[in-house]
Amino acid sequence: MDKRRKPIPKEVARADRIQFYQDIAAGKLSLQDAVKKMRSISGMTQPEFAKHRGVSVRVIREIEAGTGNPTVKSINQIAEIFALEVAFRHKPAEVTSG
Repeated sequence: MDKRRKPIPKEVARADRIQFYQDIAAGKLSLQDAVKKMRSISGMTQPEFAKHRGVSVRVIREIEAGTGNPTVKSINQIAEIFALEVAFRHKPAEVTSG
């Protein structure tokens, strides 16, 4: 692990992971934010996380910057660390008044 990163206490990582799953279930995280959060909870730098997930550093950087166009395979490789996968979900129509 990179010496510049401070270890994350297990209790904090556990709480962050629970909040992450709640945010995912509620549809509150974009792909960009979800990948940043997964990497942060894992306590890894972008190069470490990319190597661990089997994708290029460029893929991680571009996703986190919101400029990437990753494949479904890449997203699934990244998300697998949190037992997640790409899926469609129903998005209810927004109700407007007036």
